[in-house]
Amino acid sequence: MIVYNIERGWFPMKNDAEAYRRKLGLKPAALATVRIESREELAAFLNALMGLKKELAADVPAGAVLEPQPQGVQPEVIERNYIEVPDFVPMFLAKKQAGAKDIRWITEEEWNASLASSATSPGS
Repeated sequence: MIVYNIERGWFPMKNDAEAYRRKLGLKPAALATVRIESREELAAFLNALMGLKKELAADVPAGAVLEPQPQGVQPEVIERNYIEVPDFVPMFLAKKQAGAKDIRWITEEEWNASLASSATSPGS
């Protein structure tokens, strides 16, 4: 099951959610897509909406699911509505590379640090 969220509104159809987002004047990143593939994920989602917290383990009803099983999607994927560009890159090149994404300007030191960390991380 897939549903879409804008602010506090839920929509079964993406076109309706996009129209509402544009009406509110929000950026495309404001559209949240929620995919629920199992009963456990649905239960965890509804418990999260109702405010049932994992910390209250003593008060949690038996069988309640508080966290969905991981689907392999890392939170950083959601953050990819922007592109990090070092501040020494000319604006016209940054805009061309970014396309429809937002530009997040970073310093040369931050750029060098991110290059160094990606070179030492496994799988690079």
